[in-house]
Amino acid sequence: MKKRLKKQKREQGVEDNSLIIKNKDDDVEDTFCYKLFEEQYFDTDKIKELINYVLFNKLNVKEIGILKWIISSIDNCFLYHKDVDDYYRIKNYSKAIENKWDTDWKLKLTDVLEKK
Repeated sequence: MKKRLKKQKREQGVEDNSLIIKNKDDDVEDTFCYKLFEEQYFDTDKIKELINYVLFNKLNVKEIGILKWIISSIDNCFLYHKDVDDYYRIKNYSKAIENKWDTDWKLKLTDVLEKK
């Protein structure tokens, strides 16, 4: 019983400090997802921070699922931005940012998923 409680506390501590889990809740201000979804701003510093977290931390099953959701959601934001019938616009959109997402940042994130 005590071992299970210790494990739960340890897992909760990891989740409380997880940048991935913080990004799942797009109501948590000052995260990449909050800025992209709520403020419609693609924060290049925040995506780099997220990538570094993913590259240098061991992700648990929950974080892997959330990372897949984040990648898909970012792809969707670029699609919505280009849809003339959609009101969503990335305020600082540039082809350079989208290209960097497609050819660098996204690949780094998906590469981590493929190794799991």
